[in-house]
Amino acid sequence: MPSFSYEVRNRPDALSELMRKLDSTVLPLLDDPSERSALLLVVDELVSNLLKYGFEPGKDQYMSMRIMVDGEWLQMELKDNGRQFNPLARLNPDSLDREVAERQSGGLGVYIVRKMMDAAHYEWTSPWNNLTLRKKRRAKDDCAH
Repeated sequence: MPSFSYEVRNRPDALSELMRKLDSTVLPLLDDPSERSALLLVVDELVSNLLKYGFEPGKDQYMSMRIMVDGEWLQMELKDNGRQFNPLARLNPDSLDREVAERQSGGLGVYIVRKMMDAAHYEWTSPWNNLTLRKKRRAKDDCAH
């Protein structure tokens, strides 16, 4: 099973640097465009939230990310030493049926991440947030090229 490890430091350019690394490592292994899109969206949402809300300005904090791909599953393991936060405990936004201008801000990105993945597990082991996300892969014959 191919496995890729990445480190995200508490720096403004961390997300763009990570996206470049994903583009040259794991993304070429994903034949299905919907898998690539899901991975990019989930990484963008979780890492940008971590950089914006989880890490403290100027503090030496980081996240390690491991992505594993096999014929059946796409799995991500994320571990960070930012503020304690369980994204799975957050309630679904109650304003999804409202107009955009009427919606309460916050929570929509985490909701989308949870909807895109098939399995998720969170655990706090001080000082670490540990999040595992899994997405069932479609059979290769089902992938659109």
